Amino acid sequence: MERSLARAQEQAERDQQVLAAADLLYLRFHLAEHAGRALDLREALARSADRLEQWPERHGEQAARLAEALGRAAYQTGDYLEATEQWSRALDLAESASERRVGVAARVGLGQIHYAMGAWNTGLRFHRDALLQLRPLNDSYLAAKVALNLGVGHLESQQLEDAERQFSHGLAAARRGGHREFEAEAHWHLARAALSRGQLPLAVADCRLALDIATRLHHHWLEGAASRTWTDIALARGDTQSAIRSCRHALELAERIQSRPQQLQAHLQLARLLEQQDQPAEALQHLWKYLALREHSEQQSQGIAGRSLAPQGPLDPASVGEGSSGTRSPSAR
Repeated sequence: MERSLARAQEQAERDQQVLAAADLLYLRFHLAEHAGRALDLREALARSADRLEQWPERHGEQAARLAEALGRAAYQTGDYLEATEQWSRALDLAESASERRVGVAARVGLGQIHYAMGAWNTGLRFHRDALLQLRPLNDSYLAAKVALNLGVGHLESQQLEDAERQFSHGLAAARRGGHREFEAEAHWHLARAALSRGQLPLAVADCRLALDIATRLHHHWLEGAASRTWTDIALARGDTQSAIRSCRHALELAERIQSRPQQLQAHLQLARLLEQQDQPAEALQHLWKYLALREHSEQQSQGIAGRSLAPQGPLDPASVGEGSSGTRSPSAR
């Protein structure tokens, strides 16, 4: 299907059908992201968005979709300033074009940016707003996306029952729509919640399901994230060597997909594990890499802190400072 869409897009571009070409490219991105290959089309999305800027009054819907997709690609690599700009633009264009689905997705993204800066309460408010906008729509994909992100905010705020309820909603929506990557993500988050409760058998079962689906989908982002949780599970079981192997695998995947947030977390985890194993030289190497990545993350957070991300009145941009800055990233996409 992706190859067919690519051929159709090339033909549309040769025929100078800018609108059709943008629609086909967005569909290609959607498929690629499901398979964990969002970055493959980042440059093509940027070129198409530049072409659409020549006719903003005619192609608002398409421009909104491309901006939202560009935000997702930037977010994966940890380019939070770029992601913020793209999602803010997507939200403005979506409001003008009455493109409700893009508006929901952009709100989810802006909430994730706040999560990345540790501003969990503000992120939750964006995601609750997204849920309100979603209710008139019959969209299982967005329903799963919103529920999983709400669950992450509750989990990080130590509201475990609310988190588990949202993860279960997300799992049900993912199964209803056949969105396998969200099904895997729901199991991963349920594993994290079970681990927080000390329910090790449940955590093992859910994390194995997440890893199995992610591996079969070749979804490296999700496989890497679940591998870091498997590291925590291995430690809880007293298996340090398995924890180190899993963490190394997570780092390899993060480097493959150029995800700075995942690299940052894996380097820190490895530094601590290797120090405990009396391997100070390698632990120090990972620590230096962690510090370099954290500096980049903090620069991103400082740049965002001065921006007003709120599209409407109730969100207070000053609450960006409510959590730790730049040292953590959200779990859901």
